[in-house]
Amino acid sequence: MQSSSGTMRLFLAVFPSPAACTAAMTVVDALRTRGNRVAWVKRENLHYTLRFLGEVGEAEALAAAEAAREAAAGHAAFDAALAAPGAFPHAAKARVLWLGMSAGAEPLCALARSLEDALAARGFPRADMPFAPHLTIGRVRMPADWSVRLAAAPAPGARFRVERLVLVRSTLGPGGSRYERLHEAPLAGVK
Repeated sequence: MQSSSGTMRLFLAVFPSPAACTAAMTVVDALRTRGNRVAWVKRENLHYTLRFLGEVGEAEALAAAEAAREAAAGHAAFDAALAAPGAFPHAAKARVLWLGMSAGAEPLCALARSLEDALAARGFPRADMPFAPHLTIGRVRMPADWSVRLAAAPAPGARFRVERLVLVRSTLGPGGSRYERLHEAPLAGVK
């Protein structure tokens, strides 16, 4: 379960439904062109990161799973929907390409705040940046102006239900990141 250094690279996330991931990939397909120097996220890796933890040991991984259970138990499942694409820091100098959220952003932010509090109560430092709901679809290797391409891209609008918070181990490799779901914390009322 651990790397040779005794640590694991972990994050906590919400994964959209398979249908929403398919809709997100239609946007990727519309944006993808030969030579655009973007590391596109694989369909199976599409997720909303609520909190990146970085390299942590076994005890911290167990504490993160406990924090996820606590945070999830305080929130009912909710509906969400994908929205139009955007970029960080902004479209004219894009480094990260993402899809927004047209529904579900408020409850997702509330879940992220509860998770942040539960993690802090277990000794994790607070996040450097406030949570902003976004589904990363690509990382631009050389900053570029994506304004025109993003404006012309379709907005997927796919709906999905947020029912669980997932603790994920990320292993970096030459073919990209490989994710392993270590723990799932269902939201209130979800089995």
